[in-house]
Amino acid sequence: MSTPARPRVLMLTPWAPYPYDGGSKRIHSLCRMLGDRFRFSLLTFQSKASGIAEIAEDLRREHAELRPVFENIHWVERPAGPGPAVFDGLELPDDARRFYSAAMAEKLRALVDAGEADIVHAEFELMAAYGRGFSGAAKVLTQHDMGGASFFGSYFREMSGWGKLARVPEWRRRVRFAAATGADYDRVVVTTEPDRRALRRLSARATVSAIATGVDLDYFRRIEPPGPGVRLVFLGHYPHFPNEDAALHLLRDIFPRVRKREPRAELILAGSDPTEVLKAAAENVAGVRVTGTVPDVRPYLSDATVFVAPVRLGRGIKGKILEAFAMGVPVVASSRAASGLDAEAGRDLLVADGAARFADAVLRLVQSETLRLELGENGRRAALRSYDWRTLAARLGDLYDELLRPAGAPAR
Repeated sequence: MSTPARPRVLMLTPWAPYPYDGGSKRIHSLCRMLGDRFRFSLLTFQSKASGIAEIAEDLRREHAELRPVFENIHWVERPAGPGPAVFDGLELPDDARRFYSAAMAEKLRALVDAGEADIVHAEFELMAAYGRGFSGAAKVLTQHDMGGASFFGSYFREMSGWGKLARVPEWRRRVRFAAATGADYDRVVVTTEPDRRALRRLSARATVSAIATGVDLDYFRRIEPPGPGVRLVFLGHYPHFPNEDAALHLLRDIFPRVRKREPRAELILAGSDPTEVLKAAAENVAGVRVTGTVPDVRPYLSDATVFVAPVRLGRGIKGKILEAFAMGVPVVASSRAASGLDAEAGRDLLVADGAARFADAVLRLVQSETLRLELGENGRRAALRSYDWRTLAARLGDLYDELLRPAGAPAR
């Protein structure tokens, strides 16, 4: 008996999903886990390289990280300037305009027409406009963060005074865009139940499923206890403004309060691509180290006394917290960072808002090894219970099967 052909899924992304930031880790992990059920290809923009060395590095990373996961990889050059303000009757917000390209839309249509996709899965709201440009394949969109559903949850860089008020028209464009594109797809995937409810309020015609972000529980595992000293660790892809904002909040408002009462304390800001603003701010605060991009965050997590996540902007599940959970590192998080988690405050992590309360929660953990061990063990259990990539990938695979099933056909 012949084995049925695996359905083909074309992932449409704004950048190559090398697993170095939260959203890219999600895409890479889910596709990797589902490789035995589906054939994945990738259509994405080529990063803007400034020279031969940078192009060569992109190609090296492509083969190392992407080729084992994606059968075919198609690149389109990033547009030099913003796309149209209106596409097919749809007003595009600024971020979507930056990633709209007629060449990308044409390439997507050509690949679907050539039979390379039974499903097109667009990732991030940045790529949502492309759902109107083709037919002949099922359409899925992942909204990684529905923070923009609320004006105060939106993360414009102008966060106060008249600067933020001037962004109200852009926020309204974002809301209308999310509502309209939600109805363009056969299924919209979000990462939390609060985000599912938020999108349903915006777009009554959208069919929305919540599939959480997960963590590789075999890869993220604490082998040895942390060394002597007191180290607070934060992870982030810092060009993403909510991460830069959280790191600056740590530097300026929280860490000085901790260090005043615990002079041994150090703050490690690890992750990828720290911004110039962040690096300049860190130079003025004693006890702070910005690592720059690192190939592996596990050594920093493993040596952390406390993982800190004072995230003030955006929504969705924070993969950085899941990685800390998986490694048994005790966590202090803001209520916004913890809002989508299947985790209980006081049992699995500590939750605190405001610089003074957050610093108090950190110091409470620093001063109690018993509490640190208890929260670390419970956090690991929470990750095992709700955030194993294998379970979450199976749910996405079942969603794909549902979309491809002929009307009236029974579920397998």
